[in-house]
Amino acid sequence: MLYFDTPDTAAFWQQACVAEGLDPAAPHHAGTFSAPGGGYDETFNEELAALVRDGQKRGTTHMTLEFEHRAIPLREIGHYWVVTTTGGTPFCVVRITNVAIVPYQDVTPEFAASEGEGDMSLAFWQGAHIDYFKDQCRQWGYEWKDSQNVVCENFELIYRP
Repeated sequence: MLYFDTPDTAAFWQQACVAEGLDPAAPHHAGTFSAPGGGYDETFNEELAALVRDGQKRGTTHMTLEFEHRAIPLREIGHYWVVTTTGGTPFCVVRITNVAIVPYQDVTPEFAASEGEGDMSLAFWQGAHIDYFKDQCRQWGYEWKDSQNVVCENFELIYRP
C-alpha cells in the first residue's frame, strides 16, 4: 500500500465529512490497496477501488510487515480510509468495521470472499496474494513463511462522489 497525505486527499476528506456528516477530526488516512509489484501494475488499485465502489469488495489484506516497513499505523475499527489511485487521486472513503491479525495460513474462506475478487474462494485469495507478499518480503529482506502475520480488514463504503 502507498500512503498519501496530500492537499487533494485532505480536501476530499473534508468533502466526505460535509456530505456524510462525519467528524473531520475522526481518525483517517489516505492510501492505496496495494503497491506495484508481485505481478500487479498501477491499474490494479483502480480495479480494486471499482470493486469497492460497486459494493463487491468489503475487505483487504496486508502483511503486518508492510505497516512496519512503510511506517503506517495500523487501522482500527471506526477509522476512515480515503482510498486513492496509485497516483494519489482520491477515489472513495471507507470505514473500517473489523481488523484481525492472523497467520496467512489461517485466513478464512469467509474473509477471502469479503475481498470480492475472482471467484471469491480461499484458493483464489491465496493465489492472488502469495506472489505479492513474497515479492514484498524479497524487497525488504525477509524470508516468506505461510505463518507470516497478515492484517485482515473489513470495511464499508461511506462516500463516493
